[in-house]
Amino acid sequence: MNLKFRAKDYLSDDSFESAEYEYIGNQKDGWEIKRNGSSYLQLGPGYIPLKTISCGVCSTDIDRRFLPFPLPQIIGHEVLAEGLEENKGKQFVVEINDTYEARGDKNPDVFCLEGIPTHSPERRVLGIDRLPGGFGPYILAPIHAAINLEGVSPKAAVLMEPFAAALQAIIASPPKSGDHVAVLGPRRLGSLVLAALSSYRKTNGSNFRITAITRHDHLVVLSKEMGADEVIDLRITNISDISNQFDIVYDTTSTASGFESALQISKREVHLKTTNGQSMAGLEHLTELVVDELSILPYSTQNTNFHWQKENRTNKKVFVFDGVSESIKVDLRSKFQVFEGDQTKGESYLTSEHFTNRMPRFDFVVVSNPSEIGQTIRPNPTHENSLVRPRGAILIDTSNTENWPSDFRLVSEFFKNGKEIHSSRCGDFHMAISLLRDNPEITNSLETHLISHRFPSDQLELAYSKAKDPSSVKVVVDFQ
Repeated sequence: MNLKFRAKDYLSDDSFESAEYEYIGNQKDGWEIKRNGSSYLQLGPGYIPLKTISCGVCSTDIDRRFLPFPLPQIIGHEVLAEGLEENKGKQFVVEINDTYEARGDKNPDVFCLEGIPTHSPERRVLGIDRLPGGFGPYILAPIHAAINLEGVSPKAAVLMEPFAAALQAIIASPPKSGDHVAVLGPRRLGSLVLAALSSYRKTNGSNFRITAITRHDHLVVLSKEMGADEVIDLRITNISDISNQFDIVYDTTSTASGFESALQISKREVHLKTTNGQSMAGLEHLTELVVDELSILPYSTQNTNFHWQKENRTNKKVFVFDGVSESIKVDLRSKFQVFEGDQTKGESYLTSEHFTNRMPRFDFVVVSNPSEIGQTIRPNPTHENSLVRPRGAILIDTSNTENWPSDFRLVSEFFKNGKEIHSSRCGDFHMAISLLRDNPEITNSLETHLISHRFPSDQLELAYSKAKDPSSVKVVVDFQ
């Protein structure tokens, strides 16, 4: 098959330029992607061609230039598409991770074998990392990532990727009975987190309160439609007046100020859902924290057992930075195989015989100060590998916070008080589709209230600009 078309590449200066693309190949033998006549990307077997129907614009698209992936690229990953050839007439939503499992490869890597295929270092990501995305008229989707759309309307389907991501936040940080939770920044993804919370509460018969926190009139109304029990308007209420008020704060603001506010108003946990590729509250590599779905917890014996609820594993190999207190090191040595040093030493251990035939990551890492959090997440600027396993934890020694620099005042108080930061990325489309089928009123709200603007594909730059405007909620680009 040969598909030749023009599309608008996104550039590192936050602009777009037209480019000519060509997809040559088939599902069985693989594909060559050409850009302006030159080879751009070689793909093996396991991809099907799809024709884009529509694609949403999200915060990741807006901040794409800050992410550590090559440009130019056709971006866009919230895709509703239709099949070609034998799939003609079928509609699909597309999971964004291009992995061994998604392609149906019979020789998966250790990350797939560990049950976390979306964290395989070899993965590409639709519209984010190399694989051309949904702001072009055609995409190549891994065969098992293309989910046949049945039982959900196309209007809601274009929101499937962000809704699944929103639901993942609830799965990773589920409210407890009697909790009061808040969604900070209920706009694009934030509104979907509200909808996911509301659906989760109804489906599971849970008992918790949901508050949306915003500073825009149209989002006050939207938040109620998406399931919030109450809305706090920050033009009327100061952040200091709601300090330590919410058990879980889901931060979807993508701003440093929003993250700092989340740290202030949470009394147990901040769930970081969106970032901007930049330092926040003095912490580095928080975007990569979300990409790897990591958690940052104060050190405690209980937290050394941390793992995601659905994982069936135990922590065995751990890394401890030199500056961690000796009492913690003694405690750890009695229970785990402990490796010590700085981030360079940590990297060297991961390539040693200690990790032969094993995922080359520590189960958790203990740091002595916030600077070492960033060094753990991305210890080496030449690659994107963390010291700690995906969905693992960074435990922070809070015994010496008085010596931390003033830049870390907020996080110092936060962790000293036993609070936690969690994160999550993309979610399970099948679960999201099931939840929407079970809650038709939520589906109707998504269709009716969330998409604020639609643009034809030849007005991509205008759509992108409108998505940056706080007056918009969800912007969608249509190809048909």
